[in-house]
Amino acid sequence: MASGLDKIIENHDHSLADDWMASSSRRYSRYCVSNLRGGIGKSTLSFNLSYMLSRSSSTLVVDLCPQRNLTESIMRGQNSPVNIGSVLRPKVLGPAFGVPPEEISHRLASVNQNFLGGKKSYFIAGDSGLFAFPSSLYQQLQQAVIANNTSAVKNILFSLKEILEDEMDDKKCSTALMDCSPFYAGATHLAWCASDAIIIPVRVDVHSIDSLELTLKMLSDKDSDFNIWAKRAGGMPTPKVAAIVMTMVGARSHKKGVKDLASRMYVERAYKIAAQYAHLFDYDDPADAFAITDDFMSAGRISGSECIPIPQLQVGQFKTINGKRLQVNKSQIKYKRELEYLTDIL
Repeated sequence: MASGLDKIIENHDHSLADDWMASSSRRYSRYCVSNLRGGIGKSTLSFNLSYMLSRSSSTLVVDLCPQRNLTESIMRGQNSPVNIGSVLRPKVLGPAFGVPPEEISHRLASVNQNFLGGKKSYFIAGDSGLFAFPSSLYQQLQQAVIANNTSAVKNILFSLKEILEDEMDDKKCSTALMDCSPFYAGATHLAWCASDAIIIPVRVDVHSIDSLELTLKMLSDKDSDFNIWAKRAGGMPTPKVAAIVMTMVGARSHKKGVKDLASRMYVERAYKIAAQYAHLFDYDDPADAFAITDDFMSAGRISGSECIPIPQLQVGQFKTINGKRLQVNKSQIKYKRELEYLTDIL
């Protein structure tokens, strides 16, 4: 019987084969991209995954990170008169914090033409003011607890979920994708409450592996902050883990593929941790929830600088980035297949 590591690599190799075909069905409705560590490629993944999802289903994309990296990638410096904070604050904190705008989202293809050609999809811009949101949120929650008002706690924790459901219904979106901050607090907490499933990016380094373990423990441990608040709300379902995405694989080796020793070690460690929390996955074997993505190298630099999803890049084209002339090489084909496989297991 193949080990978890062997199965993950076999699944990856199979997805690169010419006869592999992706499906267009989704296992869940609302996803969040979350890991309690920064610098792991989360927003890059969210940007490209937004594109992939919008090819086959009408998708609502939401930037919940106050750093607004996803907003910058999608809107390319355009200003948005509305953002997630303009609707979330009145919902959670009351009318003293403003009146929610009637329209809160932008048509994706209207703010980034690289999203043309897919299903009609929408984007809610991020808000840098969400850095200060956690203190206000937990003050409201504590007041509800002191008043022994379980319904109020539940309404606050499900506030983002209700916003998403209303917007998805209004815009006829079947899928939602949220990009979260690397801190478990505020909007990230609400995103976990709003999600059916979590996508966890894990960079091939020690700190990311530790963060994966912490994330899974918080979802599973009845004494974690997330589950304590869920209990105070009268109970709520725990989101499943839809995928663990190993990012920047191969960055430590000049070898082709993903089978360098450093990458194998980190993928294997991530699998062993996931196997301890198998109940969080819908797959019989958590190995089937793993997706591998390479270090995107020049294609990733071009994609990030030009705000073009990697699948939209053309092999052979040149771009000048920070004074350097870069070319999209044939590895872009592989990167695209890896993103297709990730989308498929969702």
